[in-house]
Amino acid sequence: MNRQGLQELVRQKLGGTATPMAAQLALDAVLRAIADGLNQDSEVRIARFGTFRVQQRAPRRLLIPGTGKEHILPERRVVTFCCRKTRD
Repeated sequence: MNRQGLQELVRQKLGGTATPMAAQLALDAVLRAIADGLNQDSEVRIARFGTFRVQQRAPRRLLIPGTGKEHILPERRVVTFCCRKTRD
């Protein structure tokens, strides 16, 4: 699902009477809040949903197929998500 599809789901969850702009503003606000939380604390935990975390990835050595040339992928920060386990 892309951002537009997610925006449409938000609009429907708001009762279907919300305008597309209202859904876009709501979605943008939530995504901005998650990004700000990750920048501030490196973790955003949402009850009954899951946890977003910022993790450091070590540098890696890559071999380019076909040429066999080596490329070093530098150390970087990545966002991971772990969803909560559901009970059946």
